[in-house]
Amino acid sequence: MKVEHILTLLICGLGVFHGFFLGIYLLVKNTSSSLSNRILAILLLFFGLRIGKSIFLYFTTDLDFIFISLGLTLILIFGPLFYFYVRSYVLKDFKINKKVYFHGLPFVIFLVLNSFSLLDREFYLSFGVYAIYLHFFAYIMVSFIWKNSYLKNDDHLSNLKRKWLHYIHIGILLIWASYFVFLLGEFIPYIIGPLTYSVTVYFLSLWAINNKVLVEVEKKYQTSNLDSAESNEIFKKLESYFLTDKAYLNPDVKLQMVASQLNVTSHALSQSVNENCEQNFQQYLNSFRIKEAKQKLSSIDSKKLTISSIAYDCGFNSISAFNTAFKNLVNQTPSQFRKAATNQ
Repeated sequence: MKVEHILTLLICGLGVFHGFFLGIYLLVKNTSSSLSNRILAILLLFFGLRIGKSIFLYFTTDLDFIFISLGLTLILIFGPLFYFYVRSYVLKDFKINKKVYFHGLPFVIFLVLNSFSLLDREFYLSFGVYAIYLHFFAYIMVSFIWKNSYLKNDDHLSNLKRKWLHYIHIGILLIWASYFVFLLGEFIPYIIGPLTYSVTVYFLSLWAINNKVLVEVEKKYQTSNLDSAESNEIFKKLESYFLTDKAYLNPDVKLQMVASQLNVTSHALSQSVNENCEQNFQQYLNSFRIKEAKQKLSSIDSKKLTISSIAYDCGFNSISAFNTAFKNLVNQTPSQFRKAATNQ
């Protein structure tokens, strides 16, 4: 075997092993692992099987067609898993229900048909393989559109987590493209697919670990008597209070003051916010203030207002605190946001 083949096999093999290891780790690291991490783990394990098949196909000439067809069948589950990973990562109350399982029907149908060798090579070459990859692409695009639409009107997700969703969308699209382009004319080697997967999974996993975007919320309340149902109820009351009374516009509002209004303890309110949106109370408070500021900055009626006056109107005590909070949540300065909004 040539040196370049050995290096290629090593990179691809280690990429598959790396993805498998990360998937297993996310599944078994603790019993309270989030639903999004478990979905990502399953996606990585299925990807490992698929990429492993690709490596065998490239380096061997006698791989049985049933393994090739089963490898293609796996692609039908990638799209749904990725879509529900994105939704579960963004929505903390996301749950698996009966409707979710309908998304797996194409995978199940093809799995049964291929297990009995009822779909031949001609079917895949003429139609099947293109339908499978376009099915995957459709889910990637639906995930991207849903994510952008939801986050446009929601400021609770941190900037780091927004970046993670952006990077993982780019990564999954690159992997899809590296395989699909090969189908269109074979002007790039088939092994580019496994290589792209390996490089992508290395980058994404290292970035995720370094920035702790897959880490569970620290269990700061293990001794607390507040259960998840009570915590969720307090959070709903807080959200309703902010939306109805707009108490966040008061620059003097504090955790203790709001807890008193809701007739709960400060500790219970702090725990509720931390568990339900992975923010502390001040960050959650600022998210409402920034949302209000975004509306004013993009409104024609507020065009004559200065940025500093908008900051004070929205409950901030200083322009520097406003700029910092705005940049952290929106990834733009207030002036950049206003300029972009008025140019639309």
